[in-house]
Amino acid sequence: MRLKTATVLFLGMALLPMGSALAASGILNMDRAVTTALQNNPQVHAAEASAQAADQRRVQARAHRYPSLDLSEAYNWTDNPAQAFALKLNQKRFDFNDFVQTDPNNPPKLTTWITSLQLTLPVFTGGKLSARINQAGLMANAERLSYNHAAEKVAFETMTAYTNLAKARELLGLMHAARTTTAQHVELAEKYAAQGMIVEAEVLKARVELARMDELVEKAENGAQLAEAALDFQMGVDQNTHQELAPIPPPPPVQGELKAWIQAALENRHDLLAARKKLEAGRLEIKAATSGYYPEVAIVGRYDLYDKAAFGGNGDATTVMAVARINLLRGGSDKAARAAARYETASHEADIRRFEEGISLSVRQA
Repeated sequence: MRLKTATVLFLGMALLPMGSALAASGILNMDRAVTTALQNNPQVHAAEASAQAADQRRVQARAHRYPSLDLSEAYNWTDNPAQAFALKLNQKRFDFNDFVQTDPNNPPKLTTWITSLQLTLPVFTGGKLSARINQAGLMANAERLSYNHAAEKVAFETMTAYTNLAKARELLGLMHAARTTTAQHVELAEKYAAQGMIVEAEVLKARVELARMDELVEKAENGAQLAEAALDFQMGVDQNTHQELAPIPPPPPVQGELKAWIQAALENRHDLLAARKKLEAGRLEIKAATSGYYPEVAIVGRYDLYDKAAFGGNGDATTVMAVARINLLRGGSDKAARAAARYETASHEADIRRFEEGISLSVRQA
């Protein structure tokens, strides 16, 4: 299920000739760093799990179209005259002679166990069921797109961390070289001062500069250590792992007009596509809320067993029913649900427009 982004594939093809040799030597190149990150980074794992969960919710939503079968066991202990009379009939233990010889208004307490097997098939739900199924499908697609975006984001952040580490190490090397040069200047200044060629103040200035270089070297060392920990973090490995880096490949030339790049981003960005799918799912909430104005129809079939003992079957009965229900009054909750769905859809549409503008801006910045 793990997917490499187009950028990762490009880098993989570009670095393939030297990739195996570097891997054998223990040197990390950018392609292998990205591959390791896609395999280990918890952000990718979390997005993958969310996508799988959404797939299962889609299966769950579709399952509501099928019949449901329920088994239940109920215990009844009563001296209610009507119930005792009916339950004794259901147990098929009714005796007319006993009935006429006793007071039917004060029957003895009766114990009844009822085993029920019920099959329910929804026939019409006012469009609510189809709306929920379509919503679940759109959300599953959105989570899949979000997973793709998470993989792309991790790949990009790994490349950035790789580049930052290479820059930090290069800076550290420059700082060490500059510090060595400054130390040599201090030694030379001390010799000149000892020979009376320069004043002691010049020596002091050289020593101050050397102290400043020591501080810059220390900062560069700390920066390199943090940059290496950041790369290990993106790759999902121990942050104390030392990485020997291969040279950074040259970036491909930028071709095409800015307008074309912006259009490509608006058409291909997986996070934007996921947001649009969620907007479609939000629009369906209006349909789901409207279903409260329509009747619900279902077919119900039951098979019941009645006896004095649990799961006994001395008496049995079969029932088939068509059930229709319509809401007449719920205090305006259905109307409020429709209005809320419309407002939430409008809010999501505004968010999408701002999202698109933000993507255009980020392309311009890039």
